[in-house]
Amino acid sequence: MTLARLRGVLTGAATLGGIVAGFLLLGAVAVTTASVLRGAIVNQPILGDSEVVEMLLGVAVALCLPLGEMKGAHVLVDFFTQKLPARGITGLDAVMRAIGAAVIAVLAWRLAIGGWNMWDRERETMFLLIPYWWGYAGAAIGMTLWTICAAFVAVESAAKARQAA
Repeated sequence: MTLARLRGVLTGAATLGGIVAGFLLLGAVAVTTASVLRGAIVNQPILGDSEVVEMLLGVAVALCLPLGEMKGAHVLVDFFTQKLPARGITGLDAVMRAIGAAVIAVLAWRLAIGGWNMWDRERETMFLLIPYWWGYAGAAIGMTLWTICAAFVAVESAAKARQAA
């Protein structure tokens, strides 16, 4: 599979993750709005609303990150590298993206381990008794996709660096 084709597949998967994240954010907004309205009307917010919102937001953030990676939308600090030649910048970019992918892989791994531990210990939220592992699993899926996307972008950057040489 060519890099261009793989980019298309990964961008599609990342876009799907972003769409799911959008629906999760809408769910968080709906729960928050309903809780505020209920609090205003009957002076009692929805029990456990913060539990639902926290879980939805955590998973949504993790699902948005792969799309940012594929679109090159993450913040880059180039203050120290501005004066390097183009070849040096592309090479350094490839190395830093590979390091980033490794760090993201560790985060995904730790989220998966955390989710497993929450499932194994049968940990649940205080009010609604939602299993914590659901949030960990959703976030781990997003982080795993981000790892794959970041590794791809690192390989793509390395290929560009080789072409520049």
